[in-house]
Amino acid sequence: MADQSSATETVEVPLAKISERFGNLRIINPQADRAMLRSMEKYGQITPVVVSRMEQDHYELLDGFKRLRAGRALSLPSLNARILNLGIRAGKVAVMQLNWIGKSISSMEEALVVHSLYHEDGLTQVEIATLLGRHKSWVCRRVSLIERLSDEVQENIKIGLLPISMGMELAKLQRSNHQEALLETIRKHHLTWRETRKMVSALQANPWNDPACILRNPWEILEPEGHVVTPARISDPIARELHRKLVTMDEHCRIAGFAISVTELGQFSEKEEAFLISCCRQALVSMAQAKENLIETLEAYESGGAQ
Repeated sequence: MADQSSATETVEVPLAKISERFGNLRIINPQADRAMLRSMEKYGQITPVVVSRMEQDHYELLDGFKRLRAGRALSLPSLNARILNLGIRAGKVAVMQLNWIGKSISSMEEALVVHSLYHEDGLTQVEIATLLGRHKSWVCRRVSLIERLSDEVQENIKIGLLPISMGMELAKLQRSNHQEALLETIRKHHLTWRETRKMVSALQANPWNDPACILRNPWEILEPEGHVVTPARISDPIARELHRKLVTMDEHCRIAGFAISVTELGQFSEKEEAFLISCCRQALVSMAQAKENLIETLEAYESGGAQ
């Protein structure tokens, strides 16, 4: 791969000569696009895009997709750009590395790049790990994330119709009918991420059932009859606070558990890795104590101690 640091000079490149071959490796965020459009309309282009020269008068965009879409919407003739000379594989790697610098690439987008290198370019997972400076297990998890998502779900994520967080939840289900059936329910009932997570849990608990039976009326699961769904319905302040803490614990355990499962700690410095390992061990101790307390409470209740 070419040395990116050497390409410090910028030139004006006509928009008509910039292609978006690598655009399918990035996920559109409509809100971020609107913000970029307003910024460029008011202040102009502040930072250059990065392109790779493929032919004499043809460039592939590597970084700056929001700026390119805003430039087209504003009918700008050209964009200020840094020019690199990279092949297709190196271009895909650059798409990831350039955004690692600004921490502006999601794990789903990383997965799209890695999956493309693996399936389209024929690189092995070991080769990709070496190329990106990551562990093989990190590459394996990124490839698996895309392979668990149906084509329809992937497309909805890419064009910004489905938030990445919901895509992560759908990835827990079977790739075919379960995902697409829930996707339709999300659209029809405008489910939130938390509601989607509950529906995923319900489908996982009954994998042998036709998903249509569960998804026909999602509110039977999300707001079952007689179930207290908001702390506002609890009159006792101590009960309300206990409810809040239980919900918070449940949510944080799920989020932290998923985050740690898709993160390769070997990518950090030795000190950072040791610190995170220590945090994992402390979390296990705290979770074990919390589990013991919850079990004692439930056993006392079930044996009549709560009466």
